[in-house]
Amino acid sequence: MINARFSNRWTEQISFHRRTLYHVKIRCSVIDREVKDVESPSSHGSSLTAGDKADLRAKLYLYNTMSRGKEHFRPREQKPESVQMYVCGVTVYDYSHIGHARVYVAFDILYRLLQLLNYNVQYVRNFTDIDDKIIARANEKGEDPLALSRRFIDEFHKDMESLGCLPPSFEPKATDFIPQMITTIQRIIDNGHAYAVEGGDVYFEVYSLPGYGRLSGRAQEDNRAGERVDVDSRKRGPADFALWKSAKAGEPNWPSPWGPGRPGWHIECSSMIEAVMGSGIDIHGGGRDLVFPHHENELAQSRAAAGPCSCGAVHPDDQSSNGLADVSTSVVAAAKRTETGLIAENSSSSSSSTSQDDRGQGDDATGKGFVRYWLHNGFVNVDSEKMSKSLGNFFTIREVIAKYHPIALRWFLVSTHYRQQVNYTQRALEEASDRLYYVYQSLLDITKALNDAGAEGVKARSQEEAAVVSSSSPSTYMAAILALLDDMNTPSAISELSGPLKAANDLLTTKAGRKAPNRVSQLASIERQLGQVLRLLGLVPAVAGSTLAPESNSSLTSNVSLEVVNQVLTELRRLVLVRANLSEADVLARIGIRAEARQAKDFQAADRVRVELAGMGVMIMDTPEGTTWRPGLPSVMENSAV
Repeated sequence: MINARFSNRWTEQISFHRRTLYHVKIRCSVIDREVKDVESPSSHGSSLTAGDKADLRAKLYLYNTMSRGKEHFRPREQKPESVQMYVCGVTVYDYSHIGHARVYVAFDILYRLLQLLNYNVQYVRNFTDIDDKIIARANEKGEDPLALSRRFIDEFHKDMESLGCLPPSFEPKATDFIPQMITTIQRIIDNGHAYAVEGGDVYFEVYSLPGYGRLSGRAQEDNRAGERVDVDSRKRGPADFALWKSAKAGEPNWPSPWGPGRPGWHIECSSMIEAVMGSGIDIHGGGRDLVFPHHENELAQSRAAAGPCSCGAVHPDDQSSNGLADVSTSVVAAAKRTETGLIAENSSSSSSSTSQDDRGQGDDATGKGFVRYWLHNGFVNVDSEKMSKSLGNFFTIREVIAKYHPIALRWFLVSTHYRQQVNYTQRALEEASDRLYYVYQSLLDITKALNDAGAEGVKARSQEEAAVVSSSSPSTYMAAILALLDDMNTPSAISELSGPLKAANDLLTTKAGRKAPNRVSQLASIERQLGQVLRLLGLVPAVAGSTLAPESNSSLTSNVSLEVVNQVLTELRRLVLVRANLSEADVLARIGIRAEARQAKDFQAADRVRVELAGMGVMIMDTPEGTTWRPGLPSVMENSAV
């Protein structure tokens, strides 16, 4: 009876599959053209030789959550020049928060590093655009759920651009891959690891898969219902999770062999990875909160869908958990062939000669056939407490960058190793902003000094541009690269700026430095080194109003433009006034009051003005050219969040 009831519905679904797969094929082709049209860092004159890049590749180590240790990174043998990286994206129902910023800044650093090493990188980051939270928020707003998702996808892109994150190669949306998800679910059912229940829901049977829990380190008995898995009496096991959710009144839904509904959260990434990238990838990343259940379940689904030898169990040809094994078998096979053809045509990872490991069939117990390296970043705490809406310490990226430069937020994030917890406080943001101002003011001072040097400055810059950095020669830039090769040690990389900044300060401000015979050439070298490290870490924003993406490694032989330097400094000055609730006129008026007090020899009154402004992060500076001000670290501040 079940088979007869589903037969017509499944036949209709195959037609839906074919129509949707055609549109996916067109979309993927467009994306592929767009990616090829964007110049990669390796297509520009880089300051590293091919030999240096090969040497540096051998030094790249990443911490693998699966093995609980650092491992030497090597792409798949079949594609040694290519790296495929998938990072779980956002569920788009609200503005992104600083926890999201932590994830995508961390993996943007890795993306830049892999490009610098001359790998052909396919970086995919998805959008979950249909979900319980999206539906609930849409109902609150009286808005269509998919329209709500589209709106917040646009807002997410604005946030990522402001943070200096390079756009991924492809950003698939869950709703564009429903047919592939249905096909994946059917394969899991056919392989004996999932079952449909009355009402149209489909569940993954956790106990059927040997090795479940290896990624997270959880034992089967730890997986109790109600702890991030739904309680449902229809489930065979308390930890079984939803692959397909039956339709509810008023919710978006799609036809399936089990009735109208929508996919569960975990199946999205398994299916999109296979459709866009192939069945096996190099790197899968996300926040530590995704290790369980999301990534554990992703791994389970991909192993279960790959075939009997992947999961380690034996599946008789007639085995089926829900009685659907003999439903239009030839039609199901046709759907699978259609999808396989699409994947082979649009994914660089799929071919008829793909090895067993690339198909996700090798290394069954660890699941390394699906993902070779699992990377996860640490949590964001706010004032040493976990960030949570219920605690009232939840901050969106928009809220933060309304008061602080987005690159200051990025500086703050990369100042802590990606795997460690980061403690978000107002003091920490102020320190990051102050440091960023110092670096960019130093760049401006160096630029002015080189311009004042005339022809000598031009010659020194040209010589620096022509210089080739060697992995065997010590330099600030190479030291920063080596730090990133050690599991993306961004704190160590950013600390490499200290030496050049101190040297620049000596050359610009001390009598001995100003008289140094090689002063101009040293300043040109420092200017270049600072620019290289800033770009390596994504700390050079795009020019305001430009259609270009944030500056990447592609121009490592060029200095940070004067336009960008001035833009950053101007914005940092504006934002400190926002935080102090002052205008430029207010500051100038106080400077005038101070000047009058000094002229009247009322030095206590003059000092009160200076101290008052310093407490708000506005530092008065007396120079031979007159009195001016600059942003600085507020002298009195509680260590609290924004």
